[in-house]
Amino acid sequence: MIQWSGKNGLSIKGVELDDRLLLRAAWMTMLFTCTVSMMIHALSGNSRAIPFFISESDYPGLERIVFRCGLNAAGLMLCCLALRLPYALDLSQNARLSKMARASGLITGISTILLSWFSMHTHLLIHCILASITFVGAYVWSYTMHASRSNNPGLGHAKRRIWLTLGGLSYVVMNIALAKSVRQLVFEQGLTKGTEVMNLAQTSINIAAPAEYLFFFSVIMMLASFDHDLAEARQEHA
Repeated sequence: MIQWSGKNGLSIKGVELDDRLLLRAAWMTMLFTCTVSMMIHALSGNSRAIPFFISESDYPGLERIVFRCGLNAAGLMLCCLALRLPYALDLSQNARLSKMARASGLITGISTILLSWFSMHTHLLIHCILASITFVGAYVWSYTMHASRSNNPGLGHAKRRIWLTLGGLSYVVMNIALAKSVRQLVFEQGLTKGTEVMNLAQTSINIAAPAEYLFFFSVIMMLASFDHDLAEARQEHA
């Protein structure tokens, strides 16, 4: 039995899992998973070209094992955080934002797990849909929790303003860079094979991939910044 409304963390059969420990484990797992799987993918000679999208490291071999295991673990932790953080950060003052934060967090966690099982090399359309849901869900989750803490501005709040701005701009750049290639290759020519489409769209990917890296890192930093809010919330209730 899981108790979500514990004092400092969720409780599983009487054993409390500290919120800050769970939060750090989640964002560090995501960062480690994507960084290591991409390094393996590049150094093993399996990459099509450089730069490549993060999800291209979901490629048969060691990189796929790291990618899938890491994202499944991270997705599960994100789901737990989505249910736990509204209690830990006392978001009950704004019921609407609290519900949006919980829902977007759960969507982010679930879609993170699902996209790891649909490689963009073989299931391009499904993967892109799930990746978009994950990206937008993570951004909305961070923003709604951020907005819910607007009456308690602190170090975490100040940092998120920077990362929310950088994340939003990088996501726009990524989509603009890909728009022409997607229209020509997918909608007009009807191509569906992931590797073929990405090879033909590499000129666009040269811009879109770095923008994706920045967006991903921004989301990681948004999530990490709530560590400050958790510490501040504990001091408020001490």
